[in-house]
Parts: sequence; C-alpha cells; structure tokens
Amino acid sequence: MNNDLILSARPLVKGRIRRVRDAKGRRVECLSGSLWLTQDGDDRDVVLAPGESFGFDRPGAALVSAFADSRYLMLQACPPARA
Repeated sequence: MNNDLILSARPLVKGRIRRVRDAKGRRVECLSGSLWLTQDGDDRDVVLAPGESFGFDRPGAALVSAFADSRYLMLQACPPARA
C-alpha cells in the first residue's frame, strides 16, 4: 500500500462542497463515504461509492460534494510515457 496516497486523502464532511478549478485531466477516487461530482457544461451527475473513481474530461471547474462523511483522493493525470 502506498502510504503517501493515504496521507494525501482529503476529508469532506456531509453536505460540504469543494470547487475544483481547471478540473480536466484530474481524477477523483472515493475512499469512503459517497461523493457527487459535476462539471461545467456537463449534464451528467456522477455519484461515487468507495472504490470508484471518475476522471474529469471537460475544461473548466467542477464540484465535489459529499452525500455522507467521505475521504477521497484528487489525482493529477500523468502525461503519456515517451516511447
């Protein structure tokens, strides 16, 4: 297990909302609780349970909200490896 990732987990209390600027290319991984995600210009609503993840695929801001007390990781996309 990568302890650096576990230590980087962010808490989000039920009912709280976090705004993610320039979200495209980032990935949210739900570790516990339940998260609701939405992106600017996107009609989809995404709900994550523990063990699920979602990659933001649109430019602009996104919102992450907690349906229950939650912990999650916000990961930055890695550029493709060179051949």
